[in-house]
Formats: sequence, C-alpha cells, structure tokens
Amino acid sequence: MYKLLVVVCCYFIIFCSIVSCYDENNTFGNRLVDSDLRNISMDTSSITVTAVLIDSLETSGKQVVLAGKYMHPLWGSISAASYIPYLRPQYSTESDVTVQFDSLILLLSTNKNFVGDTTQQQRYSIHLLSEKVVLNDNGYLYNNSSFAYEPEPLTVYSFIPRPRTSEKLEIRLPDKLGKDLLTRFHNHDESVAVNHFEDYFKGIVIIPDEQQSYSLLGFQVADSLSALILHYHIESGYENHQKLVFSPNTATQFNQLQHDRHDTPMETYPWKKVEIPSAELGNRGVLFAGIGWYTRLEFPYLNDIMEQGEYVHIEKAGLRIYPEYGTYSGYNTLPDSIFLYIADENNVVTDAVKDYLGKQVQGGKLVKDDVFLGNTYYYFDVTQFMKDELGTSGKYKHNLQLVFNSDDYTKTLRNLTFSDTKGQHPITLQLNYKIYESY
Repeated sequence: MYKLLVVVCCYFIIFCSIVSCYDENNTFGNRLVDSDLRNISMDTSSITVTAVLIDSLETSGKQVVLAGKYMHPLWGSISAASYIPYLRPQYSTESDVTVQFDSLILLLSTNKNFVGDTTQQQRYSIHLLSEKVVLNDNGYLYNNSSFAYEPEPLTVYSFIPRPRTSEKLEIRLPDKLGKDLLTRFHNHDESVAVNHFEDYFKGIVIIPDEQQSYSLLGFQVADSLSALILHYHIESGYENHQKLVFSPNTATQFNQLQHDRHDTPMETYPWKKVEIPSAELGNRGVLFAGIGWYTRLEFPYLNDIMEQGEYVHIEKAGLRIYPEYGTYSGYNTLPDSIFLYIADENNVVTDAVKDYLGKQVQGGKLVKDDVFLGNTYYYFDVTQFMKDELGTSGKYKHNLQLVFNSDDYTKTLRNLTFSDTKGQHPITLQLNYKIYESY
C-alpha cells in the first residue's frame, strides 16, 4: 500500500510540472495542425519553342563519307558531297621490271547510316579535284567549305543502295588516270615524290546526281576504306598481281552539305545567326544533323505557380516531346537518343540534364507505340532543372537546348520534327508539386 502511494505521488508531481511549464502563447502545434497542404499535378503549356541554326559544323577528320540527296517532307532537300584527298602510297616494285596496268578502283563500304528511299536507283558522279584541300587556320573544315574540281566527271556510277548490309561499292575509274599514276610511280617521277604528290594528285569529290538521287548514304573512311586501289601486274614467266593502295587523308577529308529551303517555312530566313519561333514553322520545333538545327526550350511562366501559396516545392517534373507523324518513316527513322543541355541567357551551355545520380548526361527515352503513333514520345526527367529554376529571374534564368550528340551532327543526317504547345501532338511539361499555404 505504501509503494502504491509513492507511485501516485510521483505521477502527480510530474503532471504539475508539465502544467506549470505550459506557455499559452505557444502556437507551434496549432500551426502544424492548421497548415493547408495541397498536392498539385498539372500539364503546363507555357513552353516557348525556338529553332536555332548552328552557323557551321566541323566535318573534317570525322572518318565518314556522306554522299547523296534527301528530300524532307517539310524542310526541303539536303545534298551532301564528299571531298577525299589521298596520301602518297609506298611503291616498292623495282624499276627494272615491266609492269602492266589492270584497273583503278574506288572502294566504298557503307557504315549503315542512311536517310531516304533506298529502293530507288542512286547515281554519283566522281570528279578530280583541281584545288588542293587545305585545313583552315584553326585546323578544321566545315559543312559549308568548298574547293574547286574539274567540271567533267571521271565517271558516273549508278546502283541500288543496300545500306543495312555490309555493302561494298567498287567504282572503276578511267584507265587513263590509273595508267598515268602507275607510270609516274614506276619511273619515280618527281611529281609523285613525297613532298609533291598531293600537289599533283589532289584527290576526288563524290557528288550526287541532281536528277537521280533519292537517298543520302554514309560510308566508312580508313586506310583501306574509301581508298583508291590500283591493280597492276609484273610481266614475267608467270603473272604476278600487285596493288597500290591510296589511303584517304583522314585529316583533310570532309563533307559539304547544302540545304535547299525553297518552298519551306525557312525560305526567307538568312543562313547565319538564325532563330525561328515555332509559330513561324507551323507550330513545330526541329532538330537536323548535318545542317545544324537544334531547338531552344524556355519556360517563361514557371514562377507563376509560386503565387498559389506561401511555399511551393516541386516534387517531380517530366518533359514529353512528341515526334510529328508523317515526318519519320522506315526511310527516315526516329533518333534513338536526343539530349538536353542547360544554357544561360546568352545561350552559353553551362551544364546538362543528367540522370538521377547526377553523373551521366540523360538521353531522352524514346517510348514507341506502333499502333497509336500519337503516343510515341521522348521523355526527360527535368525535376532538378525545374527545382533550380523556380524563383529565378533575369540573368539568373536558364533555358534548355534540345540537341543530338556531336557525332550525329557531324556524321549523319538524323532529324526530328515535333510539335510545340499548339501543334499536332503538343509538347508537355508535367509538374507535380506541393503548395503550403503557411509555414
């Protein structure tokens, strides 16, 4: 009985202590209870879409030949010509034997990249360069660089492309050129000496035929790829076959691309320092490798959600970009990956939209629906970017640049056309955020 009385007394003392310490002015608990918290999910239409043209792209030293022509359903025709200078080969046949020329072959091997209708016959004309290909002072040549060549082709070559195979084209060049080269090398002529060869033989250019070119193809460039092979034999008691391999100069080989904008929404715009609002392009954004188009995305009204409460916290942000049906096909497939880079008010890239670990640049995930094509889209998680942008203004605001990777821009003709917020399948930014009415 005594122990029970002691326990009761202890509890009574503790209770009195708590009551005596209570502050009637303390409203912390009330604020937690009364705080108005809302979860909001919305698809915002406040995205400004602008197509931007890169003035020039470096195409030298990329180890790829681009040749052909492609007609895009919206953006006009793009043609590619490839300039190929050659290195001096090592000629080892003794000069006291008699040699006979057999053939001179241009060997092209596809790299399986293509755009356009490959069921149609393709025609190339091969011309001799009349001007030596020299790099600019900065060490590069560009998609708009050009050098003189002979107006009459060495040969014209027609074929049906098979770009999905390891197809090799063997294009025979005139015997006259091959015999001249063999004679000069065999006689140790000064014109083909180490210091003079590229002044004498400046190389070739592959040009697509204007009337019979329906696809643009990529070919490999290496020591024996896009090479000239001179076949000859030594006269003796038995035939002794030889070959002289002219390897392409991979440093100075480059591709020139020309864009015909006639009868397109781009027709009236200049060729440098170009930015075109999506409204002027039929409510579309565009990316186009080879000729240098990318798209800038801006979110001018993001800060408006801050007016909905005392404090706003973005939980999740996802960007969906829908390719426009009719602008892609089996002849012009959708790119596997596109990328978002973060740029400041001067369009200078400062960072990239990265994966959830913040380490690797995030490639937009292509979600394909082959039944309902309108449900095909690229998805980006832009949560961190939106969190960082919320509340910024003026020079502290950033935009997103939607681009291909650098290899795609300089080695392919990949392209993507998509809708802005008023287009066929609108681009959407889905925001999930919390609103605190007080805190």
